[in-house]
Amino acid sequence: GSWRHSFEEFVTGPSNELAFTASRGLCSSSLGFEKLMLCSKPGLGKTHRLQAIGREITSENQGKLRVAYLTAEEFACRMILAIKAKEMDVFKANFRDHLDVLLLEDIHFLQGKETIQGELLATINTLEDMGKFVAFSSSFLPRELSGLDSHLVSRLGSSFIAVINRPDFETRLRILLKKAHDNHVELPQEVGHLIAERANQDIRQLQS
Repeated sequence: GSWRHSFEEFVTGPSNELAFTASRGLCSSSLGFEKLMLCSKPGLGKTHRLQAIGREITSENQGKLRVAYLTAEEFACRMILAIKAKEMDVFKANFRDHLDVLLLEDIHFLQGKETIQGELLATINTLEDMGKFVAFSSSFLPRELSGLDSHLVSRLGSSFIAVINRPDFETRLRILLKKAHDNHVELPQEVGHLIAERANQDIRQLQS
């Protein structure tokens, strides 16, 4: 698969420890839940974790488990194309019968899109009834999502919810040092401290 991220490359700290543990737990089913929702502001690592889940599940099971990884926008586009082509039965089969793990990014995109929400709700219900795994990412907590069907909000809310916060100075510094090491860059200590001090909004800012 084209997974860009793995668990090995993560630097964990107080801000993201829960999300890291929950993501790994979903892969091994050691934590006993089937739905995971990762919530954070943009640039704090939701995508990295969903990608790492995909990679881990795919490699652990030698590709035997069928994993779908896509954004909510892609899910919506595929569904609209299926409706136009009168192929909704194929669409439903792809996401319900032929799937073991659904990884869906940016669930907040579906706010106000009722028809697509209804289809996603039915998909989640079917997968959950069959004991399959579903993981979402969102820039908002379930209760903060507006324009969303109450049943879907309830479904999302019954997930294991892991919030990723902005990393503290210590974690930012370790991320920076790891990035420098991975890219063979010599980073003087005082420069590292200065960057970690200033770049305190998100990981992307830190990396750039």
